[in-house]
Amino acid sequence: MFLRRLISFASIMICAAVVAMAAVYGIDDIPNVHVQDRTKYVSNPDGVLSAGTVATLDSMLYGLQRSTTAEVAVVVVDRIEGGDIDTFGTELFGKWGIGKKDNDNGLLFLVSKDDRKMVIRTGYGVEGLIPDLVGGRLIRNVAAPHFRSGDYDGGVLATVSAINDILSDPEAAGEVVSKYGPESVSRPDDTGRELFNLWIGAGMVMTFIVLAMYIVTLRRHSRDDRYGRYQALSKIELPALVMSFLGIGIPFIAFIVILITMRRLRTKRRLCPNCHHKMKRLDEQTDNQYLTPAQDTEERLKSVDYDVWLCGNCGELDILPYVNKASHYKVCPVCGARACSLRSERMVQRPTYRAEGLVVKEYVCHNCGRHNDETHKVPRLEREAPIIVGGLGAGRGFGGGGGGFSGGSFGGGMTGGGGASGGW
Repeated sequence: MFLRRLISFASIMICAAVVAMAAVYGIDDIPNVHVQDRTKYVSNPDGVLSAGTVATLDSMLYGLQRSTTAEVAVVVVDRIEGGDIDTFGTELFGKWGIGKKDNDNGLLFLVSKDDRKMVIRTGYGVEGLIPDLVGGRLIRNVAAPHFRSGDYDGGVLATVSAINDILSDPEAAGEVVSKYGPESVSRPDDTGRELFNLWIGAGMVMTFIVLAMYIVTLRRHSRDDRYGRYQALSKIELPALVMSFLGIGIPFIAFIVILITMRRLRTKRRLCPNCHHKMKRLDEQTDNQYLTPAQDTEERLKSVDYDVWLCGNCGELDILPYVNKASHYKVCPVCGARACSLRSERMVQRPTYRAEGLVVKEYVCHNCGRHNDETHKVPRLEREAPIIVGGLGAGRGFGGGGGGFSGGSFGGGMTGGGGASGGW
């Protein structure tokens, strides 16, 4: 007998300890999962609902929001602070700003398991579709029977399904649909596929652009010799490379076609313009004897590469220059060789807020040794604009709050306390 009483007492104490350890949530303690992920609508911090039920509810409410712009939030916790679920629901609704701010088409379904209480709180725009009477019936006839048997998954699913049916009714569109429209968000499981499709689509467009540039350039210069066509293609080489990067690699296929064509135009044997025999391109060591000192300097500086073609039949000599666009050397105004490099730079007039400055750059030519000064203007100084820190605006009144839907918040709706509450 004593042992039985001791076991009963221990059981009571354990239950009391468990209840005491259960989390008690204030308004600021409820996690707003919608802020973290704009496709989430169910806050279930204590795991009262199963993961499958939460996923089903999120999917259902996401579809409702996309089709009607209505915003429905579901909160299921062990216990709330103070135990007054009506006031708690109204304040939580206002803090989160559930619903669009133009027609307040939001709804909150809050369940406090250990308090054995629940509340349906509606925004002004939903009160006509789910008045207090309908909200009360949903609580008494749909949710409560499931909750009494401990079936919280079934009770929340059935209640939210009924709310979804009411708000998604085509006849309710005039009251529910907001002028702001639904959020432009993607489901997490679709994000990867959409990004991949976007990458493929953008890459294909860029590829077609590069190929079009290639074809148009060749057609425009079809009557030019191979050197002329090479020079024409070299002008679109950089834009094609930029397109390849913008297309995240896919247009590189077209870019490689351009490079291969340019290589063939440069290396394929030329026909002598005099005797029409095939000419021979001399190697880098042999061709130096046919270059002028200025050309030899340019090759040594790698600012220009020269191809020398020689006809073995009639002695025709063709020297073709290929400018290295990556070289920093400039053309000398005296000898004309691309052999000038920057030697020094000095400020002769500092810029002010009212006047431009002047910089003199001194260049030296590695071919003729002449020095050349160039004067460049320096932009006027700009005053930094003052940084204005704006304060937070006032709320919309009782139950208001929430900002725009950017950043994953609700749409700024408010409630006047409509809806119903009850227990089980």
